[in-house]
Amino acid sequence: MLSLPWRRSARTTVPARLTAAALLGSAATIATLVATDIVPVPSWALNGVDVASHQHPGNSAIDWTSVKASGQNFAFIKATEGTGYINPYFTADSFKAQQAGVTPGSYHYARPGYGNARAEADYYAATLATGPQPSLPPVLDLEESGGLDPVSLQNWVRDWVDQIKIKTGRTPIMYTYYNFWINNMGNTTEFSDLPLWLAYYSDSLPSTLPGGWTNVTFWQYSSTGQVNGIQGNVDLNEYYGTDEQLQQLAAGSPSGTMVGNISDAVEPIRDAAGNEAEIINGIEHATGVDIPLTTDFLMLVLGVAGGRLEPQVLIDQGLAQLQSGNVTGSVEAAQGDNALPAILAIANALKEVNASGQQVPIEALTGLASSNGDINATQLLGILQAFGGTQDWSAKLNNGEVPADPTALQQLSDAANGVNPAPAGTPLPPEAVNAALATLNQ
Repeated sequence: MLSLPWRRSARTTVPARLTAAALLGSAATIATLVATDIVPVPSWALNGVDVASHQHPGNSAIDWTSVKASGQNFAFIKATEGTGYINPYFTADSFKAQQAGVTPGSYHYARPGYGNARAEADYYAATLATGPQPSLPPVLDLEESGGLDPVSLQNWVRDWVDQIKIKTGRTPIMYTYYNFWINNMGNTTEFSDLPLWLAYYSDSLPSTLPGGWTNVTFWQYSSTGQVNGIQGNVDLNEYYGTDEQLQQLAAGSPSGTMVGNISDAVEPIRDAAGNEAEIINGIEHATGVDIPLTTDFLMLVLGVAGGRLEPQVLIDQGLAQLQSGNVTGSVEAAQGDNALPAILAIANALKEVNASGQQVPIEALTGLASSNGDINATQLLGILQAFGGTQDWSAKLNNGEVPADPTALQQLSDAANGVNPAPAGTPLPPEAVNAALATLNQ
């Protein structure tokens, strides 16, 4: 994921596929063997990539349709780093990959020594909660020590693993590289029960794996790969299993966990995002222009308003989208590219609804939004006015009367957190439905 001096040059030839599979039996049998340079890559291994914002130079799109056509079966997409960075392309790339038939995964770039391990796991988990399901297990990308000695670093990793299991209900994958694990993790065998994603740039894996692992699950063998649909170099990987096993590995977080509960709650909007991604893939395949998903931000707002997401999630992910210029659709400002006036207008409308003491039928509003596709700021404000009796913030926004307040995102988070959601099953008033649908159809 980073270009580090330990890594060997990318392989330029396909490793020899010897006769071990034929001699020893099934793919499952081979997968349990110690990885050696005698069996460099089984012939049934599946190809995949891992990507981050670097694969969007100049805000260009990843053509996931072409990625799939090139033979890539899975994609790990960077989600977070530390507790202060969310990849602004994470959600969109994840949904677009899934709709193209590429099994999505994610990874968290660890910053040990700079922050609390459990806080980093919480930050990552909150980002995963609104992503596509099913997906590959969460990944700890461990490439730096942050100055911690091996024992302290092992403690840090243990805390992260424990916390991500609590939040997601899933066993994480460990991504690391050979020399790092031996030198910086003291070659501990404590984590050998986790699936291993090993970065090792050679024509074959080492004769002995580090950390007590007896096999790899994923092998990253190059950082300079070329794949149709992705501009520039990209990391190349192989999965040691069949397609059926890959799909079994991909799952969702169970109900009763933080991620599982949120994922269940936002399912209607997630489905809408998936449908939108399918359409956008076709456009991006033809044009090469990246088109952000417009349902992302609305999902966050309604998630906080319904008590399903913590307010900080809206702030963190909203800020990442603002910084990348990817806040569009539900918060697109009428008077220009700056989304802050639209965000402030929505915040003010929600404040007025809250002040009235009126309950907001979040479930019905979510269903209305997801069934009608793209909703811009004007339309969302029209819906709030129709059933909440707010001022005409849509007109104020269109007339340039709403400032670009740098605190708009915080105000929106606070306002959404203050919403009094109506009980599940409460419908929108008929007159509000009619007015909202008329607004949506404008």
